[in-house]
Amino acid sequence: MKAEAYILGLFTFEDEDEENIVFKNFELDTINANIEKHLGFKRTIQDSKWVTYHFTNKEILQSSTCKITEAEMGYYHHRVIFRFIIDGDKINTELRDIRENLKAFAQNVIQNSIIEPNRSFKFKDFDIYQLLIIHEGIKISTKKEDPVFSNDTTTMAFDITEPRKISPFGRKYNIRISIPSTIIYSKFGVSDDFLKAMINSIYQYCLYEKKELNKHKRISDIGEGQLVKLWHHIIDTMGGRTLDKNLAKVSHTNYVVAVIALAIGAVAFDLEKVFANWKLFASGFKNFANLIFSIIH
Repeated sequence: MKAEAYILGLFTFEDEDEENIVFKNFELDTINANIEKHLGFKRTIQDSKWVTYHFTNKEILQSSTCKITEAEMGYYHHRVIFRFIIDGDKINTELRDIRENLKAFAQNVIQNSIIEPNRSFKFKDFDIYQLLIIHEGIKISTKKEDPVFSNDTTTMAFDITEPRKISPFGRKYNIRISIPSTIIYSKFGVSDDFLKAMINSIYQYCLYEKKELNKHKRISDIGEGQLVKLWHHIIDTMGGRTLDKNLAKVSHTNYVVAVIALAIGAVAFDLEKVFANWKLFASGFKNFANLIFSIIH
């Protein structure tokens, strides 16, 4: 099994209420030089505005069965994003421990390698939230869950069908939103467009909302109020409404029926031609075989 874990971070700066913090290019370069020095890893310049750092230490997880195969961090201005690729047979059963390990690692890096070396740029604090994508693969048989005592009733959970450009079959995701993280379960991951939309939604409805609330009273974790807003946004704009799911089911059913009807019609229309052509082919093959036989002998 494979999983992608993203830790999204948003910085708070001193005197941010009085003035907007906007870094110039040379300031961003200095900030990244400080990060590079304290991390001990060379930065990688992207085609975008992000500057990334690839971690060589794969022992971030305290797990005997799950391993991190890729680990990197991207920084730009007010945002930092960690990306981890995880392999293992027991990702689901160890998910809580994985989440806590990654959280502690990210907090340590942000505090000691970004905030502390850049106090002169008024870095003050940060908030983080996790997004996890679990690649479940194709299941030959699925056990029907109890409709009441199931994973979908433990928190805000719902299915989404994302339309695809060419295929009539959409990508189906199961999304679970909770205070520690949002988890997406899918067969092979999510599309790039969906991933970008999810990341920006979390920033907009969770991290920026929490940052605004922190101006009045410091809150340790993302609150249920922010999660409900995120829930409504995803359902309203990303295909999670019951109507959207029903339309996807109807479209899928109509496509299957149309293909079957077309196949039946084509076979019924050309049935006599098929038999006639088969007889012609069989006769020709027989003549060819007799010719080869006569040449050999």
